[in-house]
Amino acid sequence: MLARSQIEQLAKPTGEARGLPAHAYTDEAFALEECNRLFAGTWMCAGYAHEVAQPGDILPRTVAGAPLLFVHTRAGEIRCFHNVCSHRGAILVPEQASGMQMMRCRYHGWAFDLEGNLRVTPHWGGHNQPSGDLDKSCAGLTPVAMARWHDWLFVNIDGKAGPFEDYAAPFLKHFEHYGLDEAVWCRTLPYEIKSNWKLVVENYLETLHLNFIHTLLAEVAPFEEHAVIAEGNCLGTIIEVGLPENWAEADPLPRWRGVADDNRTAKNMALFPNFKLIIGPDHCASMVEFPGGAARSHQRWDFYFAGEGATAERYRNARETIIDFFDKTNVEDFEAVEAVFQGHHSPAMQGARFNGIWEGAVHHFHKLVAERMAA
Repeated sequence: MLARSQIEQLAKPTGEARGLPAHAYTDEAFALEECNRLFAGTWMCAGYAHEVAQPGDILPRTVAGAPLLFVHTRAGEIRCFHNVCSHRGAILVPEQASGMQMMRCRYHGWAFDLEGNLRVTPHWGGHNQPSGDLDKSCAGLTPVAMARWHDWLFVNIDGKAGPFEDYAAPFLKHFEHYGLDEAVWCRTLPYEIKSNWKLVVENYLETLHLNFIHTLLAEVAPFEEHAVIAEGNCLGTIIEVGLPENWAEADPLPRWRGVADDNRTAKNMALFPNFKLIIGPDHCASMVEFPGGAARSHQRWDFYFAGEGATAERYRNARETIIDFFDKTNVEDFEAVEAVFQGHHSPAMQGARFNGIWEGAVHHFHKLVAERMAA
């Protein structure tokens, strides 16, 4: 997928390196191989605990081409399985459901309990013999390695990425003092972007474009004041004073435990490959990229606030102000990242160049992709 010479160009210091070749963004064959090599071999965000909040809740989701199934078991545990019946490979659960006791395949009636165990096999041994000699214990649903971090559910499809805590350690340390165990989900905003998922992530990781694309954001969070983070699977920027003061003018929202009243720090962090989290003293917003081939990124934002009290009616205006700010800022990026995607179809595009001061995280992201996609 990537030639040795292209890997060598990426290995140079940031200011001298050349980025991934254009076909890494435009080629559908490359996008398909990303599903097999990159996404399957990493811990990628694929679901949300609030969507399977009660025992019997079931959530199917296709992630990078793989049909998956999140199940809230009777024991109160959320588990993930491949959403494929072990009989003939039919999709087992076609849509989200609640209050379920069993999961039954519509094709031949095989039924599985919420722990993935095969329980019913109609007529397998003949008209009056439901199971015959079939060993049900060997025909349950295939589990998927899953880790839960607060509301976010991460999966490792090939099961070879190692423990989530080790994989995500550099990322997780940035949020240790925020008390995210009290985070309460408030709203989801979906977006469709006509661009490759990598270009969307790269745009998030650099701040040079702020003065040209985001006039309001550049005013409150100047690009030159962002500290660039690139460590292991963790990338992003941090700015100590990066939030509008007027958010707190009327009735300030409750803050995360331990965050001072004068704190205006904004952390814009990413966990490779598809999870991003913006956090301030009284809110956070996750952004997840669900790639839709080479030319489309299905992006989902979810907004959270600090504690049940933060979702009270008295804070409605404060919450709406924050959500509207990020919605407007996010949409401002679309024209730019779509233009970059179109530009990658030109034979003149022979790999991006990186600014050695401001684009170290973008360069690091390219190298993480290359590690998974080297020929």
